[in-house]
Amino acid sequence: MPALLLLTGPSAGLRLEVKEEAVLGRSPSCEIPLEDGKVSRRHARIFLKEGQARIVDLGSRNGTAVNGERIEGEAILLPGDRVQVGDSTVLYEPPAKASLQDREAGEVHTFPVEEVLPAVGPVAALYSAGVGLLSATSEAMVLRRAAEELGRSVNADRAAALLGGMEGLLTAAVVGAEAVEVPRSMVRAALERKETGRAEGVLCAPLAASGGLPFGILYADRTEPFGAEEQKVAAALGRLAGEAFAAVRSRTEREAPQVMLVGSSRQFRKTVEQARRAAAGAEAVVLHGEAGTGKSLAAHYIHGRSSRGLGPLLSVDCRQGPLAVEEELFGRQSGPGVPPLSSALLRSDGGTLVLAHVEMLQRSTAERLARLLARKMAPARQGGEEPVDVRVIASASAPLQLLAAKGEIDGELAKALSGTEIELLPLRERRTDVPALLELFAARATRPLRREPPTLSPDARRMLVDYAWPGNVRELRLLAERLAVLYAGAEVSALKLPPEVQEGSAAAGPKTLSQLIGRLERDAISEALREARGKKIRAAAILGISRPTLDKKIEDYRLTVEKIRKA
Repeated sequence: MPALLLLTGPSAGLRLEVKEEAVLGRSPSCEIPLEDGKVSRRHARIFLKEGQARIVDLGSRNGTAVNGERIEGEAILLPGDRVQVGDSTVLYEPPAKASLQDREAGEVHTFPVEEVLPAVGPVAALYSAGVGLLSATSEAMVLRRAAEELGRSVNADRAAALLGGMEGLLTAAVVGAEAVEVPRSMVRAALERKETGRAEGVLCAPLAASGGLPFGILYADRTEPFGAEEQKVAAALGRLAGEAFAAVRSRTEREAPQVMLVGSSRQFRKTVEQARRAAAGAEAVVLHGEAGTGKSLAAHYIHGRSSRGLGPLLSVDCRQGPLAVEEELFGRQSGPGVPPLSSALLRSDGGTLVLAHVEMLQRSTAERLARLLARKMAPARQGGEEPVDVRVIASASAPLQLLAAKGEIDGELAKALSGTEIELLPLRERRTDVPALLELFAARATRPLRREPPTLSPDARRMLVDYAWPGNVRELRLLAERLAVLYAGAEVSALKLPPEVQEGSAAAGPKTLSQLIGRLERDAISEALREARGKKIRAAAILGISRPTLDKKIEDYRLTVEKIRKA
């Protein structure tokens, strides 16, 4: 059943289950009593209706808020929502998929784990190697551990895990020596015929994963001959190491950072609410809008707040070359010196697959992808197909139905991706968010430098808000990072902004002589006011004009005068 976790307040740390309904309040008679002076005796009621959790305020003195917004009437609670009552913050958790029960399991036979795990012999060697390879966090670590485990298992003087083909071996990891020399005949048997071989004091086995040809070898030598059992151990280690290598390579973008969507404008908050509700669902999501509006960030936001938030998040940029996109989406088998690559559908099993710029897919690729999505299948590494549970979030420049009508995307793929559609607004339609976004990006850029972020003069702030931002949030982020590096801890005046921002719009036409002179005059007045720290008499003296003339020009150019106190 669903539960509430108290994050802050006098009762922080408690986890309380919600049955049919529960009342939060200061009264001991409430199902969820809160020892909080700012909470009313009967503050709010949470109840289940039509399979959803809902909350309603009971006329409390201080009100009830969900995710920072005060509720009016009945509100639906979604997984991860935060309810604020008084000084207490309550996290809503959905029903758990597994729970503990107080029931007898019958006669239980228990043994210490150490007693049932193999300790000696070939099986123990393979168990130890398997543990080491599974815990490897990089391709280089897999190869190094494979060489170490082979040397330990067969008691070799030297051991190596090598990548490459018959044209040459790339030494990846060698233990017991600086380098090794491998007989060409044994390499050919391993790479071309997938055979493991031994001759006198030399042992060689293929390094391979499921499906495809070997992409390297395991090698060991010593002064004494190797036996048949040691040959079998080497063969098993080659397969284990090949699988571990392929698995590590497949873990790209497996952890999605928690992201926040920043902005307070009314239009943007509607978009955030759409994303929040999409996160609670399971259907495909299409994010469309102009370039630079934050579609990738929105995809990460939806994934992070969804029930798949702990699963993999994989992104495929469909603007790449056709072959690169096909290999990422559908995988490839291994070959000499080329390790296998699992399909993106398989790697994102249990998580989310982001298809960036989905309209750029080749027709044949789009058709194959549509078939796989419709059947919830993915290309298997060993060949054939296997079922997967993947949620797809696609980003595009326009709604998919419009793109399909124009023939810019395959109709079957558009149908397979039909679900929730969210439009990411251009920055010019949410101008009030510009200052907050710039401050956020500038603060991030100066944090590694251990400097204070720059501040904006009133005129610079107005120019940034008035600018059309053709590159949207991406353009604003790049500008903020540039200003943070150049003017960390200082004030940014209007004259320090890029010419396109000062001119108003990058797409504006040529200016008349009068407009150019007016721009120069306005900039000169702004700079004089900044140097005079907002004192008009001093600024007029700097400019060589009278105070009344300065006042009139400040009014004509709608300049903001801010007096700056000395530190």
